[in-house]
Amino acid sequence: MNFVEVNSNERDAFLDAIYATLEKGMAAKEVVCSITTGFRVIPSMRAAPGLNPYHASVADIGYGFDAVHGTINRIRQGETISLVKEMLVFDLDTLGISVKQLSPNFELAVRKVTPDVFYLVEQSRQLNYQIEVRINEAIKLGRALLGPEWETIRKRIENIQAIPRL
Repeated sequence: MNFVEVNSNERDAFLDAIYATLEKGMAAKEVVCSITTGFRVIPSMRAAPGLNPYHASVADIGYGFDAVHGTINRIRQGETISLVKEMLVFDLDTLGISVKQLSPNFELAVRKVTPDVFYLVEQSRQLNYQIEVRINEAIKLGRALLGPEWETIRKRIENIQAIPRL
């Protein structure tokens, strides 16, 4: 593993904190995902322009949480990974990108909702905020763990992040 310059106890404490932070975000994401799926049966939202992109953004965040947890689990199990820091930065930074897509897509999806669903819309807004806070907290912890190396790695991987999904 390439965390030679970081004390293993300190590294593990950071990784545990990132893991736990994202667990809290995952709980909010699960509820948001259920509400978003339910939005599809609400006539005023069914054809809303942002609903599908919003749902996809929520799903991306779920995949991102799984990716970070998987990387942390591999580190904890002592697996030797040549680009482990790059994987961690990639996973966390990609979550940061995904969370930026939530709000505009959500606002498009709920723009013309009827008053009967205002409660669900408000609940979703609060949960989206909780997800964003947890992701930003995890990124902050990742930055603290890697120090100035975080930005060097992030600049190297940004071209990979730009490759569109097929």
